[in-house]
Amino acid sequence: MDPMKSQKQADPRQRILEVADRLFYAEGVRATGTEKIMSIAEVAKATFYRHFESKDALVLAYLENRDQALWDYLSQPIPPKNLREALIKFEQMANRPEIIGCPFLRIASEYPDTAHPFHHLAIQHQNKILDYLTDLLEPFAIDKRAAAAAILSVIDGALSTRMVYGTSKEIPILLPAEAVLKSFQSARTQRRS
Repeated sequence: MDPMKSQKQADPRQRILEVADRLFYAEGVRATGTEKIMSIAEVAKATFYRHFESKDALVLAYLENRDQALWDYLSQPIPPKNLREALIKFEQMANRPEIIGCPFLRIASEYPDTAHPFHHLAIQHQNKILDYLTDLLEPFAIDKRAAAAAILSVIDGALSTRMVYGTSKEIPILLPAEAVLKSFQSARTQRRS
């Protein structure tokens, strides 16, 4: 089967999203024009605007898809039963060859104004992960929110390292996150003494 022919036959909206996803992630949103997306997706301008009223609408759809993809990944084939299993999944994902960093951190760096809709979605995404980690910390007698924030910093730091070094380095998440958790447990024990 000819892959180009099957691409042309695919839903135009899906083709636009797939091309935008690749380009926005690899080259950045500001550096990627709609003309380039239309050309690679092989859609006419009218088709593009029938599916996305603007480039901003396309970027928002891209971010929503990226957010959903993370949660789909974490829940497949079965959701992690505990923090350790979740951290292993984050580490495996972060070390995939196609991962060049966190798409939300990349967007936040391109659009640093926290009131910007793209940056706002990045904040929402981070907050969802923070809530998820906080829930996984339920069995621990520590400040769960603070520990979750510190563990999220480990995950974000690992993904930032991936952006800087590319695939030349294996980036750890599990061991540093467990060290963070242990420090919270030790601090609690010392305060009780």
